[in-house]
Amino acid sequence: METPTEQSPEQRVEKTKYSQRIIGGVMVIGSGVLGYLAIILPLLAASRHEEDVTISMKGVVFVPALFGVGLMLIFTGDRPSQVFGTKQKPSVLGWAVCIVMAGLGIVLYEWLKRRLRDYGYGF
Repeated sequence: METPTEQSPEQRVEKTKYSQRIIGGVMVIGSGVLGYLAIILPLLAASRHEEDVTISMKGVVFVPALFGVGLMLIFTGDRPSQVFGTKQKPSVLGWAVCIVMAGLGIVLYEWLKRRLRDYGYGF
């Protein structure tokens, strides 16, 4: 078995490409789990007219962000830094994606609050 120092540059790029895609897949799956816990469960509790229904703003807002960034990692593979930029210098597209995902999260949170108000809960 080769050690990381014995791998060729092509093998390292291939490994990086798959690791970014795996991380993206985990993020997409995580967004589904978080969406179930933060959005679906409160709606189900409200539909059963339970006494106390709580929601997590952070949980709801992170659902579209995890999903969107996860999909981008899956599809960009080995070049997420070319698309999004680096942590120190994000690209314009990176900023746009962050702003859009944050906006979608806020809209989703407001929609959830409105639906729960329709069930008679005070949010």
